[in-house]
Amino acid sequence: MYELNTTLDAYYSEIDPAKRLELLDSLDAPEFVRTLYNERYSDHEKKGRKNVDWWLWRCICLQSLYNRGSFFKSFRTREMNAIISELFMTDGEHTACLYHEYRNVARRYLSTCRGGGYAARFMGLRQATEEEQTLRACADIWEMSAGIARKTGNQERMQVWCEAFRDELFDHDTICRDEYSRLDTKK
Repeated sequence: MYELNTTLDAYYSEIDPAKRLELLDSLDAPEFVRTLYNERYSDHEKKGRKNVDWWLWRCICLQSLYNRGSFFKSFRTREMNAIISELFMTDGEHTACLYHEYRNVARRYLSTCRGGGYAARFMGLRQATEEEQTLRACADIWEMSAGIARKTGNQERMQVWCEAFRDELFDHDTICRDEYSRLDTKK
C-alpha cells in the first residue's frame, strides 16, 4: 500500500540524522523527501542546535497531550492542529513518503527505549526488565498515535501516522501485537 522505490530503503532504515543526510545526498530522491528531512531536522526554536529531531520531540508532545486532562481542551486542540500541520499529516499526495518517514520516527523513538533508566520504578532505584521496557514502549507508541488520535477525534487526519507507528511497533517485538490490541480495546 505504501510502496516506494527500493533505493530509499537504506535511507528510511537509518535513524542517525547525519548518516541519513549522507544517504539522502547520494540518492536521486524525490524533492519531497528532502523537504521532509529539512523540516524534521531543522532548528525550529532557533537555538543554534544541529541534528535536532523536531519530529521526535513532537512525539513526546503528542504523548503529553494524551495524558493531559480535558481542562485544557482548547490548548490541546490548538497544539494538535499545529502538530498535524507540522508533520504533514493531512498531505494526501505523498502518503508513501510520509508513511516511511513516520516509521523512521517511531523506530528512532523505540531505539531510545532500551536504556537503563527507561521504564524504571521507585525513582530509578529499580531497573525495568526488557519485557517491562517493551510494554512501556508499546504504551508510549499507542498514546502518541492511536490514543491521542482517538481522544481528540483526529483518527482520519492521523491515519497514516497511526498506521506507521503501529506497523513499526509490531516489527519491534513480538509481544507488541497483543499489548497494542489490549491498549486499543481498553482505553
